[in-house]
Amino acid sequence: MSASSSSENHKSKAPAHGPTVHAIKRAKYEAKQEHRRQSLLQQSTAQPPWSSWFIGREDYAAYITLDDVRAIRLLRRGYDGLDADNEKTLRLRRVAEWIAPFFDLKEKPNARKEDEQIFISEGTEAVRMMIQRCEMINDNAATSSLHDELSPPPLRLLSILSKPASFFDHPTKLIDALDKRMGASSASKPSFKIVIADEEALSEIAGFSIARGAMACAVIPNYMQKHAYAWLTNLLFNTDQHKPIRRLIALDAVSNATNMGSIIRTAAAFSIDAIILSDDSCDAWYRQSVRTSMGHVISVPIIRVADWEKDFSKVAARDDNVKRNGLASCLRWLRECMNVECFAAVLDDDGDNSDGKAGNGTCLPPLVSLESALDCGCRSWCCVLGNEGHGIRDIVIQKCDKRLKIGMASGVDSLSLPIAAGILMFGLSNPTVGKN
Repeated sequence: MSASSSSENHKSKAPAHGPTVHAIKRAKYEAKQEHRRQSLLQQSTAQPPWSSWFIGREDYAAYITLDDVRAIRLLRRGYDGLDADNEKTLRLRRVAEWIAPFFDLKEKPNARKEDEQIFISEGTEAVRMMIQRCEMINDNAATSSLHDELSPPPLRLLSILSKPASFFDHPTKLIDALDKRMGASSASKPSFKIVIADEEALSEIAGFSIARGAMACAVIPNYMQKHAYAWLTNLLFNTDQHKPIRRLIALDAVSNATNMGSIIRTAAAFSIDAIILSDDSCDAWYRQSVRTSMGHVISVPIIRVADWEKDFSKVAARDDNVKRNGLASCLRWLRECMNVECFAAVLDDDGDNSDGKAGNGTCLPPLVSLESALDCGCRSWCCVLGNEGHGIRDIVIQKCDKRLKIGMASGVDSLSLPIAAGILMFGLSNPTVGKN
């Protein structure tokens, strides 16, 4: 094509009309905005796909909104402006009882339900574990096959509070755990309540921003507090070829709830049979401890030995110091009556007791390394861990067979309690590793 014809075509093209182009663009923009508004309107009015799940389950399941939670708060404060006979008000009063333990969690310790103490667990995996281990209505003796007499009993789960996605959607999908547990039971419905709410509603209930997808409320098992002596005796006598030795952890005046939870989680990982707490150790069922344990507080039996001397009547020779310390009395019983080897975990150089004597001049057990701790791998053992700042009390150390140290590089004076606990549990559970 010649240059002259190209120039003619260019001249024949009409110039763009500014106002017309602007009007076209404006019309497209407004059409797009209108489409967006319609989509949002449809989403706000459309029922979510899981909404039909609640039909026929109103007596144990409910979905609540932020407005519902605010109305429930008014009811909790005694507000009587709502129509008492209104169907919605009756529903809110019913749900208010289900979620009562979850309100303002930062402002209260573990609550009581009649004569029982309850605890709160947070996180989808912890809630899944609680669903798997909970007892169900109409469960019979067959249920005991899930939990033998030496394991923690089926958990009395009261209610769960979950985001919709955590309960209905992958990858968490807690509803699968519920269906599986129901399939293993003869019950027609769960023994606990299920409340689904979005993140804003959950945060309004708890009193702080909720990042985890679910929470659960359950009764703290107390059967071992009343029968600790009988339970431990049964545990130590009932060994078999699959588990010929028993592994115990004892905690002396451990006061940090985060450390407590970490130790419990580690104990579950190394198949520890029970955790024994001194009377002045912190509560293993604090929210912080339960949260740090990732829910494993329900999978490891936990025994507090406050009044051990009342049950400990097998050993004739006693002294007043032991009587005043339940953990020391328990350790003495483990050694003398149950042939359990007891270790007291100490610092590498053992600080003020490096001469092998306690502050009162009493001789302490011999100091050994982790690698040489177990004379043989055929005895049950108990490892005692002490307070984060002061270690194990002398009266408790004196009731152990050996003081146990972790060899460390020079210049490192100590490890954090959870880290040291993990190393000790691994070393004692695998006595040949260090020697090889």
